[in-house]
Amino acid sequence: MRVVVAMSGGVDSAVSALLLKLRGYEVIGIHFKTEEDTFFSKFKLTHKVCCSPDDTMDARKITKKLGIELHILDVHEEFKREVISEFVKGYEMGLTPNPCVICNRKIKFSMLRNFSKRVNAKIWATGHYSRVKNGRIMVAIDGRKDQSYFLALVKKSDVTGLILPIGELDKNKVREIAKKNGLEVSSKPDSQDVCFVPDGKLGNFFSSQGEKLSPGLVVDAEGKAIGKHIGYQLYTVGQRKGLGIATGKKAYVVDINSKTNIITVGGKNELFKSYTELVSTNFLIDLPNEFECECKIRSTAPRVRCHVEVGEVVKVRFSKPVIPVPGQIVAFYDGEYLLGGGVNRHVQ
Repeated sequence: MRVVVAMSGGVDSAVSALLLKLRGYEVIGIHFKTEEDTFFSKFKLTHKVCCSPDDTMDARKITKKLGIELHILDVHEEFKREVISEFVKGYEMGLTPNPCVICNRKIKFSMLRNFSKRVNAKIWATGHYSRVKNGRIMVAIDGRKDQSYFLALVKKSDVTGLILPIGELDKNKVREIAKKNGLEVSSKPDSQDVCFVPDGKLGNFFSSQGEKLSPGLVVDAEGKAIGKHIGYQLYTVGQRKGLGIATGKKAYVVDINSKTNIITVGGKNELFKSYTELVSTNFLIDLPNEFECECKIRSTAPRVRCHVEVGEVVKVRFSKPVIPVPGQIVAFYDGEYLLGGGVNRHVQ
């Protein structure tokens, strides 16, 4: 049976393709080129990032080694429109977007499925650390590497036909398989940070996008000015370091008002919420208008129980106070199964 594998140029997708070939599949590789080569010349890279020209070269080497064909699809225009532009808009609204989740929905999985149909492949695969059973996404065996959170907004139609070959393995085993089979990427570091902010500095990124940052006030909970910021887009709710203010106690960003250009700081206790609302929600199975489940407010957060009400917005009440960051994803779970998720909106 023919299968199309998304080849990022990293060890995870390389081993995914290898395992499928060893199982007797006819494997076709596809590499999504999300940036022009000249993009990365603007940055002094100090660590591994995804989307770079090196990844394209590695994808070529891997597929040549495995003896499978590779298709390189230039999607940088779509990526700029659907991911980068929305990322910028999010920060302009005082949010902290999660571009990897949006990229999985708008670029990787939808385009992978569409390409698979073009080459008459009924199944498609990626190197994500998750599992698929009976058409439903599950958490990975290796909980430390589980990436199901980042798949919360993937369309249900893009899951039908999806297989995730390394979801049963841990990272060490994946690297061991790659090394044993002579894949040069066996020790390639995992990518870090947002791929289109390769130096990790949002200020440099916004400048490259023609965005102008305007200084504004930092105030306390009573509205008293206690300092200045250099541009609200460079801050996120929950941030403590790099505020440039001295209050005599630990201070955190508790609110970002994009309309007034004011950042409010306070104690950590002010960050905790028992309620939030979600927009751009996505459910992978049919669910009632009200249900109980577990959820994660960020990829590394522990799960908490919650009550969910589905309407024009999805209302979520947490069983205990958590710190939901506006713009980030809340992912829903039923045991090992991912139910879907949505984007956390700003709720006072």
